[in-house]
Amino acid sequence: MKISEITEGAQFTGYYKDEKRNVWTYPDTMDTKTPYRSNASARQFLSRIGFDPDFENNPPIPLDKFIDATDKYLRMNVSDKEDPFYDEVEVYDMEAKRFKKDHPELTHVDFA
Repeated sequence: MKISEITEGAQFTGYYKDEKRNVWTYPDTMDTKTPYRSNASARQFLSRIGFDPDFENNPPIPLDKFIDATDKYLRMNVSDKEDPFYDEVEVYDMEAKRFKKDHPELTHVDFA
């Protein structure tokens, strides 16, 4: 399979529940500053920080729970700051915290 034939992938984004329509949604002004990932790498990342990697079949993750998990990973692996996995978690930790600050209506995050 050629790379150009790969059609699956996931973007990290924030969500809130629109109770009137009973759907998960995100603000129209939402932008994401994290890289687009393959589904496999998104699953590996979620597993690394202690979440069920089956993001396609699970509801979004509570934002504060996600931040707690990334903070915990960063604290527990501070001696491995040169490891690319540490940098990866740090990027998503910073993005989740930015979501919380810039979009206070967001309550959850996930890959989609």
